Amino acid sequence: MRKWRLAFFALLALNALALVGAVLYVTTPPKDYTSYQALENGPAAGNTVVVNTTKADFEGIANTYIQKAMKDQPIPLALSVADDVSISTELTVFSVTLPILMKFEPLVQEDGNLLLEQKSVEVGMLDIPPESALKLLRDSVDLPDFMEVMPKDEEVVLKLTEIPLDDGISVRASSFNLKDDDIRLLVTIEP
Repeated sequence: MRKWRLAFFALLALNALALVGAVLYVTTPPKDYTSYQALENGPAAGNTVVVNTTKADFEGIANTYIQKAMKDQPIPLALSVADDVSISTELTVFSVTLPILMKFEPLVQEDGNLLLEQKSVEVGMLDIPPESALKLLRDSVDLPDFMEVMPKDEEVVLKLTEIPLDDGISVRASSFNLKDDDIRLLVTIEP
């Protein structure tokens, strides 16, 4: 009698495990399944596309937004991208126009903005410290909100995430490889 009781409980446990396994198998969603409620209740982060661009294209896009933001400024400002990132402008002092050329090494920050670390400064034939040139640029030109000049650190931050684009569109840098002419931007379109 004891064998039959043990066999009965073993068979009952096996049937219970099979039933639980079948219920779990049927109710577990596939790994790529997204429920309707998750889409409806979750925060909408937007859809992101990676855009590969060249140095020439990035230069054109950047200058378009800089000129648009500085449309009422008398001092010209241009960004160029070659073996490094350069910002050129002119400053008039005592009726003499001084060309200013600042060269930077670009670094992509974690937030997608572009940090430009100053490499060199050329002000006509004058030799002035980089900190002074950046201070002169910051104080002389009303720069767009998405350009932050930090003279003490000898850096300029291009805040790509703050460039005014159409509603719901934002841009971040993913990589900025000038040697291979490979610039990757993440364009996010929010619903």
